[in-house]
Amino acid sequence: MRQKWIGIAVSLLLLFSFVGEHNLSAAAAKPKLLPSNDYLQLPYVNDNGKKLQLRGYQNFEVDWSAAVTDAWQSKLDGDRLLLLGSRFTKAISTSNGRELWAYSYNDSDLIFLDDWGLSTDGTLFTIRQDITDKTFDPRIDLIDRKGNVKSTYTLPHEQFLFPDYIPSSAMDSQGNLITIASGNIISLSPQGKLNWAAPDVVEWTVSASLSGDYVFTSHETNLEKLIVDSRNNVLVLTDSNYAYYLSNTGKVLWEKQLDRSSKDWSASGYIPSTDQWVRAFGNPTARVEILDLKSGKLTKVNKPTAAQLDLVMTKAGKGKYYVQSNRGITQIDASGKAIWEYRMRLNGYTTAAVILSDSKGNVYIKDTGGSVFSLDPAGNERFVLIVKNKKSTHDIAVDEKGTLYLVDTHLGALAIKPKKT
Repeated sequence: MRQKWIGIAVSLLLLFSFVGEHNLSAAAAKPKLLPSNDYLQLPYVNDNGKKLQLRGYQNFEVDWSAAVTDAWQSKLDGDRLLLLGSRFTKAISTSNGRELWAYSYNDSDLIFLDDWGLSTDGTLFTIRQDITDKTFDPRIDLIDRKGNVKSTYTLPHEQFLFPDYIPSSAMDSQGNLITIASGNIISLSPQGKLNWAAPDVVEWTVSASLSGDYVFTSHETNLEKLIVDSRNNVLVLTDSNYAYYLSNTGKVLWEKQLDRSSKDWSASGYIPSTDQWVRAFGNPTARVEILDLKSGKLTKVNKPTAAQLDLVMTKAGKGKYYVQSNRGITQIDASGKAIWEYRMRLNGYTTAAVILSDSKGNVYIKDTGGSVFSLDPAGNERFVLIVKNKKSTHDIAVDEKGTLYLVDTHLGALAIKPKKT
């Protein structure tokens, strides 16, 4: 009997020893944070006059910078970075920040960039208007990849009244601009001629408010997204989770109520190879909704495969993904189970405003002050760029090689990449 108790005691001792070693191992495997007091001070200042800091400078560096201020929208397009503002559109080289071309607007200071996008052939379109004066005709510009103006026209405001903020626009393969005006989804030719208008698809609200002696009239819509498919048909998505599918002549082919449950979908997108629109939900349980554009069939997948999630989710590699969480981001697996969580480290800036990843699964997080945090797939900090803007608008892009591009209305544009070893 005594030997039996000795055996049990030894077994328990070994078990506790193993558990202790396992816990120590788990603790050692916690994501590593870069020291907050070890940084390189950069020769750039934020909108409060404070210099930027780069943590992880031992392995990362600023490759180049470009003094292009007032650009508050950007898009990575191959080997060029498009920069857009109310007074200009520019393209700079991703290799060195050199300006490739620039197109300036010489009209009212009150005109601002309301919406823009790229067609499949690389044509850039911009929609600009004066929201304080609806008697000013909105202006449309179409620019090719080399910066040549393909077309520019104004629209009579009496006929084409845009919402104060255009939620979405798109361009088909024929150069026709699909957008919203006066409560209708419309198609405009490259010369500004109205091809068609689809009424009764989205809601249109007009309201008036008094500011001093000025009566401000606002125009709003429940449009959320416009997508042009491979047949130049148009998918219209509203903020009430309703979908309309229009032909390339503006006829409603079908309409569908989508899932209206209160959840924040992690990602969505149009898949050209299958002509499907897909959206996915991550933590705590992964779900996918697939809308087939040709038939209008809606498929809800409660246990999606990694291949289905790969269609739209921000990928961390090997069936893992990144989603926004409380005060940061969470990495999840294909079932939605949390693998690790990262909380934003700067006081007053605790929202992950943008989450991007590169081909190796490294993630890049921009907060509301323009600071950027890059982590590897295990959650370890790779570099941290401290910006801490108060008012400036900023945007980021990441290429497949892992070069980060930050565009900021105050400090301009800069690129951060790994140092060569």
